[in-house]
Amino acid sequence: MSREDRNPKHMRALAPQFRTRGITGTQLNGGTIAGKEQNPRLSGLNWVQEAEEMLRTDPIVRRSWHMLRQTLLSATWRFESGIEGDAVADELARFANEAFGFDGYSGQMSLSFEDQLAYLFEFVPLGYRYAEELYKVAPDSTGQVRVWLDQYADREPSAHNKWLSRDSQQLDGVVQNIVGTTYTPEPIPAHKLLLLTLNKTGSNFEGVGMLRPVWWWWRTKQRASNLMCVGLDRWAVPTPKVVVDRSQAEMAGLTDADVNAMIDDAEAQAQAFLATEQSYLVENNVVKFESYAEQPNLYAQGPLDIITKCNAEISASFLAQFADLGNTETGARSVGEIHLSIFRRAAINLCDIVASAISGIDRRGGGTIGRLIRWNYGAIDASKLPKLTHTGLDTDDLAESMGMLPQLVQAGILTPDDELERAIRERLGAGDLPEEASRSAQERTASAKGGSSLSAFTEKLIRSKRNG
Repeated sequence: MSREDRNPKHMRALAPQFRTRGITGTQLNGGTIAGKEQNPRLSGLNWVQEAEEMLRTDPIVRRSWHMLRQTLLSATWRFESGIEGDAVADELARFANEAFGFDGYSGQMSLSFEDQLAYLFEFVPLGYRYAEELYKVAPDSTGQVRVWLDQYADREPSAHNKWLSRDSQQLDGVVQNIVGTTYTPEPIPAHKLLLLTLNKTGSNFEGVGMLRPVWWWWRTKQRASNLMCVGLDRWAVPTPKVVVDRSQAEMAGLTDADVNAMIDDAEAQAQAFLATEQSYLVENNVVKFESYAEQPNLYAQGPLDIITKCNAEISASFLAQFADLGNTETGARSVGEIHLSIFRRAAINLCDIVASAISGIDRRGGGTIGRLIRWNYGAIDASKLPKLTHTGLDTDDLAESMGMLPQLVQAGILTPDDELERAIRERLGAGDLPEEASRSAQERTASAKGGSSLSAFTEKLIRSKRNG
């Protein structure tokens, strides 16, 4: 008897098990996600209000998100063919690029895709955001009448009411609150939604946004700032203290009644005193004014250190620590470059979430391009569907390798010929290599000193490109 036959049958997959047996583990109570967030202030609409206040009022939160948001918006988008060289796949990619306004097309949407990304990317700090797909019918560039995506209509989280799910596992749609009295929103089915979620697990459609770990530090920063301002308000205008010198009164021959009158007058002045440019106090040798207790340092280092620590943690949540270099006594360019590289990688991953949601087959909360292609071209093999891609956020490999070019030439790994120069020119957008400027590798090597000609030439091209 073989070892396989000796194993119990329930340990072996004799046939595919198509029936679903488990659950996602996410608790949906009346369309509200429960059990994920223990703080009631940070769930549902309460969290939306807290997050919006953080973005509106805190400069470090705003700066960190603004830097990441502007980086995300700098990406360049286009649809690529699902199968290169396949006629059907290439036509689908052409249609997708025309629909979204990529690859030289003006686009069929009433609002540019880049403008729509400005609010779609707001899922990053909050955790989720969804948009309703609006469609229209119009001819394409070849005259064929097509169904197009008119726009991703933004649906703000502050208007969200509940998630619709018949089995408490998969998304069936959303219901919004009534805002104002002009229109009562209808439920939006999941196949008409583009749902973007950060850190989604199970059926937690709301995810976990970048602002969630920031909240405690933001509140601590608020408390420290408020307490410091209370102290500033308390001690900025010191409390007047009336000082009576009885010996001076005796030397002046003043009676107790005279001294008491002076004290009453000084007390009245102290009560009415306000620290302004025109305020003043009248004193004499008997009755003088002093400040009550010792005035503390209005800018105590303790609260400022707490605020600085909170700012650092807020920047760290958005992977924007490099923005603080130069504001402190520590930091180096090499460290900042590492932070920047991680920051850009995070931005690429966030763009991947958007690209993945729009690409693919028609599905709940995603697959926009799959829906459009099915309506216009019928049933298509999923492998031929166009893929939404983005470029422009990766590091500049040419700039990073500049310092290594002379060593690579000296080691014989790179040959400084016309082909290499053409490749560099194409990358820099410096135009074609003129025929009269062509040189052999021997000529280039002979004119080089210390193997630095290629690096110097590349730097010269970069300078000419910037100046031109």
